[in-house]
Amino acid sequence: MDVVLIGADFEENLGVGAIAAVARQAGHAVGVVPFNVPAQAQGIAERVARAKPDVVGLSMQFQHRAHEFLALSRALRRAGYRGHIVAGGQFATLANKDVLEGRHGVDSVVLYDGEETFGELLAALEGGMSLENVAGLALSGPLGVRHTPARRLLDDLDQLPFPLRYREHTRHVGIPFIPVMAGRGCWGRCSYCSITSYYREAKQAGGGRTFRQRTPKSVAREMADLYDHAGEPCIFCFHDDNFLLPKPADSLGRLRAIRSELNEQGVGTLGMVGKCRPETLTDDLAQELAKLGVIRLYVGVENASEEGAAHLGRGKQHLAIGAALSACRKAGIFACYNLLIFEPGAHIEDVKTNLEFMRAHADHPVNFCRAEPYVGTPLQEELAASSNLGGSYLGFDYRIGDDRTELLFRIVAAVFRERNFRPDGVANRTMGLGYTVRVIEHFYEDPRGERFALSRRAAALTRRITLDTAEYLERAIDLAESADLSDRDAIERRAALLGLEVAAADGLWQRELDALHAEFEAFVESAGRPAPAARARRALRIARSVAFGATLVVGTGAVTGCGGESTTTGVTKDAGKDVAVVDPPPPDAGQDAIVVDPVPDDSGLDAGSDSTVVDPPPVDAGVDINVDPAPQDSGLDAQLIDQWRETTPRRSRRSDDLPLFAPPDVRLSAVRDGDRIAVTLNGGPDAISTRWQADGAVEGEGREVHWTPAEDDQICVAVRTQGGVAFATLRAKAV
Repeated sequence: MDVVLIGADFEENLGVGAIAAVARQAGHAVGVVPFNVPAQAQGIAERVARAKPDVVGLSMQFQHRAHEFLALSRALRRAGYRGHIVAGGQFATLANKDVLEGRHGVDSVVLYDGEETFGELLAALEGGMSLENVAGLALSGPLGVRHTPARRLLDDLDQLPFPLRYREHTRHVGIPFIPVMAGRGCWGRCSYCSITSYYREAKQAGGGRTFRQRTPKSVAREMADLYDHAGEPCIFCFHDDNFLLPKPADSLGRLRAIRSELNEQGVGTLGMVGKCRPETLTDDLAQELAKLGVIRLYVGVENASEEGAAHLGRGKQHLAIGAALSACRKAGIFACYNLLIFEPGAHIEDVKTNLEFMRAHADHPVNFCRAEPYVGTPLQEELAASSNLGGSYLGFDYRIGDDRTELLFRIVAAVFRERNFRPDGVANRTMGLGYTVRVIEHFYEDPRGERFALSRRAAALTRRITLDTAEYLERAIDLAESADLSDRDAIERRAALLGLEVAAADGLWQRELDALHAEFEAFVESAGRPAPAARARRALRIARSVAFGATLVVGTGAVTGCGGESTTTGVTKDAGKDVAVVDPPPPDAGQDAIVVDPVPDDSGLDAGSDSTVVDPPPVDAGVDINVDPAPQDSGLDAQLIDQWRETTPRRSRRSDDLPLFAPPDVRLSAVRDGDRIAVTLNGGPDAISTRWQADGAVEGEGREVHWTPAEDDQICVAVRTQGGVAFATLRAKAV
């Protein structure tokens, strides 16, 4: 059979690779289609429909992109595709009833871990057998959604084939960056985490263990094959939900066992990246991890407030967060973290506690956002039970109980949106500084003695930006605390002015970031490439287990890469520049026990504040139309790596008892004509007021202006409507 698997490809998609490996092992022809932005959907649908594969699989891991994948499924049907469409992943599993009942054209959902179920699904379809006998499926039919018998979670992960490597590896600072999975599941009970909900449901349905690990021998064997195929030192990013175990001695023993197996197979220098719960990391363990090659850890800080941590189901972890970050710093491991400073029970005093934590640990880059109620999580269920849940399964929303904290959230969501969540924004670029330095230190020689100065500059810039962010957050707190809640005009005006100040500061920070990243690039070019990897038994190891690259396009070569760039071999191109690394957490724990990614523009399908979706829109209702998409020259489509993104549902209407209840969704487009740039404001309602800001001259007002930028300039517009304020920025160098 011909199978096409469609999934996100901001970095190698291990879930897609795992399913592809199972299908290929069974003798099926498999093509992998990257789907990263909504604009690719129509091209993908048309090319897949022309290719007529027997099965199309949709990798629907995260709620923030569910709307886009369901729109793609509808587009496939409109394009004439008549084969079997199956969805899988965390979101598809937890929302399987909505996915199948929503008239999206999806025939089945593979529930929970999908390798065994997907293989049996293909066999049943090929043999013309009933799918009712395939365990672990949700099926649609005239009588509604039904589940086949549940499947037990696989006990022995070593039984699975290694994921298929369907494209060249992304590079970080010139070094191959290779994701691997050495274990699945988590022992935590965080209320917002879709991962723990996913595995709890799986255990309740079919039994098995929610936390499982591959043996060190199996992990090392795959890493050795990948290392040899790369032919040079590599960075291995462990997408395990927990890189470290509850007991430090167990963590150290496991990683030492993996390193020992790698030594036996002739593997030389490598770096390791992972994520951990703070209570699992100690000073001594961090020192040993650094010796073993760990260069980066995403530490699950989440909330520094005792009350906030309790509300999120984090227990006493807040007591260990400072020590965990300090352990990384002392060991020379780059650490970054996220703060969920807003949650249903938050108060401004809790936010202040998190603010002081940011200041106390300003050496570590940080981002902050709201805990989102992902489908099937305890947080979502609790909010639904308390009638405090807006939106729909495509993007839920809620109101924080305390009025001034809710107002603070609305202010912060507007004022910090460009800084915190824009892919090429200041926060994302700052996240890459310390990591870039660590990669340079670990892999490159220093013939001219420049690394120390680069490291000091990166650390100083990170600290200054973190403290600057903390200062603006404190000013937002002051606004929320002091405001007359009945004076909406004053609140919106002050928020607009604060946002313009942040934007002006961002312009200055961007210039400093540009300069430092240019120095990184110059250093790497002058230092030369790292030494090639050892080649002992290379051909034997590669032949025995891992499949790579163009082998995927057998039978579906015309499909691979549709909607995006691909090489003549069908292997997706490398992800842009490899020096300016924008690299917060590995993208699988929400994307890390917390998902920081944007909800689609019309999450909740424009559901009102009552949010009860009783009649899903028809197939052609326009819910998959991206209104006013940002043009190619807008600078908004940068394909950076693992960037933090906003999860707040922007069109699930907030309660209007407070200001900023419906902020406009706006973007900038631009066309250059010599020294002048014509800038257009897209999106938002007809009735708006604007304020433009730049160092250079700005002529005009409203939605269209002409800008003569100063050197390395940035233009920003503050937009006010009856429902709120929003900001959009554009750098001259992006046009």
